[in-house]
Amino acid sequence: MADEHLFVLLHGLWGNKTHLHKARELLLAEYPDVRVLAASAYEGNLTYDGISVCGQRVIAEIEERIKEIKDSDGVTIRKFSIAGYSLGGLVARYVVGEFHNSGFFNKVKPMNFTTFATPHLGVCSEKPGYIRSAFNYYGRNWLGQSGRDMFLGNEGILPKLADPEGYYYRALTKFERLSLYANITNDRSVHFFSAFISERDPFANLDSCEPQYVHDYEPIILDLSRAMKILHIPAKKKMSRRDYVFFTLFYTIGPVFLLMALISIAVSAQLSERRVRQLLQQSSRRAVELTQQSAKNESEAALMQEVVEDLLDATGSEEQETGPKYDGTQYQSSSSGSSVKNSGSDSSRRSSVSTLDTVCNSVVAHKARNPEFLGEYYLDKTLDLEEVQIRMCKDMNNLAWNKYAVQIHETFHSHAAIVNRRGALHEGDIVLRHWAKHLAV
Repeated sequence: MADEHLFVLLHGLWGNKTHLHKARELLLAEYPDVRVLAASAYEGNLTYDGISVCGQRVIAEIEERIKEIKDSDGVTIRKFSIAGYSLGGLVARYVVGEFHNSGFFNKVKPMNFTTFATPHLGVCSEKPGYIRSAFNYYGRNWLGQSGRDMFLGNEGILPKLADPEGYYYRALTKFERLSLYANITNDRSVHFFSAFISERDPFANLDSCEPQYVHDYEPIILDLSRAMKILHIPAKKKMSRRDYVFFTLFYTIGPVFLLMALISIAVSAQLSERRVRQLLQQSSRRAVELTQQSAKNESEAALMQEVVEDLLDATGSEEQETGPKYDGTQYQSSSSGSSVKNSGSDSSRRSSVSTLDTVCNSVVAHKARNPEFLGEYYLDKTLDLEEVQIRMCKDMNNLAWNKYAVQIHETFHSHAAIVNRRGALHEGDIVLRHWAKHLAV
């Protein structure tokens, strides 16, 4: 029965449960009888406290929700699915590992595990310039335990989550369907290689490539089983007067906002460190209740999220807009209308191509035919990853992932758009409809 199936939705850093209201809405539109829990146990500044602490709060919230369903409706939850956005995807990996270790999945069947724009390999920028180097440094040191986790700092938990011998990894093998969605462009919070769990990035110069798309999900979900079309290299765009005005204002006013953001982040991180120390001194359940009642300034966290993300977008705005120009009429997608629900067969649930082989091979073949592409211009970008990232990548790719590359066209802030976090970015709805229609239920 559908009402025995619990879906849990987890938001990202600085976030709250409203960030996934579109995911909840479209999930219920497809499966109106399922139970949906949009977690609220680690909202706002509580997201600084680290993956494990946030995960423990979520576990307590899930257990409480299951008990409420049993007490109020007499329904026993027998199926479990979880989806995490950004940091929430890492918290989800912790949660399912703890559930697996506790024997939770001996009575409840794990069905779907999904992540959207989640930094599985961390958020450290490969080959960083001075801006990204500063970003990596302050991220490790100013975002509390969550910063150390996501930026692969000392005592970060990501390598442990990816250890094939550990129960966090083994928990993922129990799910009927593993899926992930990654932005191929304009996501300056989580790079494609980390969200897609890949050592390669064939989409680094999309102004010279034309991807192919999955039928009914054009021009958003890429069809990785079809080779990309390689276009001529366009002439480099010159900066306009408008560009000069923008950068003048950005470099004069931007540092003021950045300083304010960093000060607030540092204060919040110190409060987080204090909460975590208190947590270690108390019983876990009582600590969860206490931390939910303290330092929960959601409006401040939302402001910091907007400031930092807008600054990250601005630092990349000098880049040319990537990908084919989309005016809303290039493709006629039927994804917004009704369609037949997924049949639930194994072939339909595992029909995606989860590697970049076909796309990358098309790039390599084009290079062989056109030696001029072997100079400074590289379509298949070679990534300079840290050793721990390479190891995690190889181990995580031994799992049966269904991977989907996403191309957002209408905003430079694809990190928010992939789940339509702000409610007005309809391209994210196409991603969410694709997710909802390919679930194992």
